[in-house]
Amino acid sequence: MQVVVNPPRWALPGLEAASGCFETMRVYAGRMFRLDAHLARLAASTRYLGVKLQDPLPQLRRRLVKALKGSGIPEAVVRVALIPNGRRVASASIVVQPVQLPAPACYARGIRAAVVPTRKFPVSQIDPQSKFSSRLGSILAVMESQLRRADEAIFMDAMGYVTESTASNLGIIKDGAFLAPPCWLGLLPGITWQALVEAAARAGIAYRETPLTRHDLYNADEAFLSSTIKEVLAITTVDGRRIGTGKPGPFTRRLHRAFRQLVEEELHGRG
Repeated sequence: MQVVVNPPRWALPGLEAASGCFETMRVYAGRMFRLDAHLARLAASTRYLGVKLQDPLPQLRRRLVKALKGSGIPEAVVRVALIPNGRRVASASIVVQPVQLPAPACYARGIRAAVVPTRKFPVSQIDPQSKFSSRLGSILAVMESQLRRADEAIFMDAMGYVTESTASNLGIIKDGAFLAPPCWLGLLPGITWQALVEAAARAGIAYRETPLTRHDLYNADEAFLSSTIKEVLAITTVDGRRIGTGKPGPFTRRLHRAFRQLVEEELHGRG
């Protein structure tokens, strides 16, 4: 089951459709996690694109909450897409659907990843902090990872640094520290990722942003992805190479527990 409010007009001319932006929000027990942070990023994306919101943010927020409540889906994903018309005014299309999590086996054994040759636009051309509707690079990367019999694709930038997956942030554990590529390399700072960094600090795990190469990734003690839907998901092989013990590691599991505790406290006041 899913609920759609104002379905998108995919028949718009190419320029208009390609200049849209979107956000994806996770719902836990009927409440959206960090909704205001998602809306702030959505508004920043529209400003970057030179698009005007048809609905002011407070009104859009009310529409999202109403759509979620009307769906009756307690564990859900809410997607909002803004597609501008010819006057560069964007109306919101809202989709609420049950969350489809990775299989429990993925969390138990970890997943396989592959570093793919597809490149995203460099930050000098298109700033990735804006979430565009066009995702051709990610589609090609997924196809390449499937050819390599991997579950996820990992991008590299033009300098050879690994950056992120097609829809997830990337982190590694090395000598007990949580290391991650910096956003200035050209990757999106995820809302879930920012919450995970906060959870790491609360759990006493040192966090540092630093450029990472494939050498760093292959030699990591642990590696993982983080996203709205995945939360924290271990990577146990990259390009056929075993990462650490080849099983989800203790720091990855600790980070996931700390993240879920943060979610519980923020949404339900539990601690």
